[in-house]
Amino acid sequence: MRRHAFALLLCTLLPMGHAAPPEALPVWKLHLCANAALGEPKDNQGSPYLLLRRIEALWPQLRIQVTLLPWSRCLNEAGQGQFDGVLAASWTADRARQLAYPLNQDGDPEADKRMFRIGYALLRLRGSAIQWDGQRITGTADRAGQALGAERGYSIVSFARDHGAFVEDRYPHAGSLLESLKLKRLGGALLNQEHAASLLRDPAWAQLAELSGPALDTKNYFLPLNKALAEREPVLASQLWATVEKARTSAGFQRQFSASMSAGRRKDLIP
Repeated sequence: MRRHAFALLLCTLLPMGHAAPPEALPVWKLHLCANAALGEPKDNQGSPYLLLRRIEALWPQLRIQVTLLPWSRCLNEAGQGQFDGVLAASWTADRARQLAYPLNQDGDPEADKRMFRIGYALLRLRGSAIQWDGQRITGTADRAGQALGAERGYSIVSFARDHGAFVEDRYPHAGSLLESLKLKRLGGALLNQEHAASLLRDPAWAQLAELSGPALDTKNYFLPLNKALAEREPVLASQLWATVEKARTSAGFQRQFSASMSAGRRKDLIP
């Protein structure tokens, strides 16, 4: 109750749209869920975790705990209030019914408050007929070894189907998806660009698979909160998203993001 009353007091003192300075806010324990495909947070050099560390450095009173779950379960449970928010989720109308995203004055997701912007990659087996030319996905079929696979809950699935692909999205987590690709039960898989770049650093994967075409459906990824929490703690939610922006635009994170997305080959990719 005291923290809620404090937040309401700050709301009356701050101009609309301005976040409180971190030192003026109480300790906030934030329990997020994340896609199990990201891996354990400790020593993890993936962009979501690199950004979280910078957020915590900017806001010492913030304590973030991350629980790894299959993606669709993470989204569902966060929406139901079992977690405070979701690490790195793009905006969809379905998700926005239960999760609060930073919004602009028009009620649209505020791009400046994103964690980063990435697309999906089409990772295909070498020799596969599957191809993405930036306009259409060709070479897929409803037969073993010829379908594209995707993790359940991925927003890219509808995009791929709309662009001609046959997609199996029954995979509960990335491990089962990649195992099916390795066993050649699939002809390719839809992964976020960073995950694909990470896989292809492994010589075994680089020998087995390759990328086809440009990124698919590049999107902004946010740190959405459970709606009830965001409504209960509006100042803290505003401060969180302002801190996300500050961390994302730091020169250090921009260098790390570019290196991670390009397997260390580029320095000019902007999150």
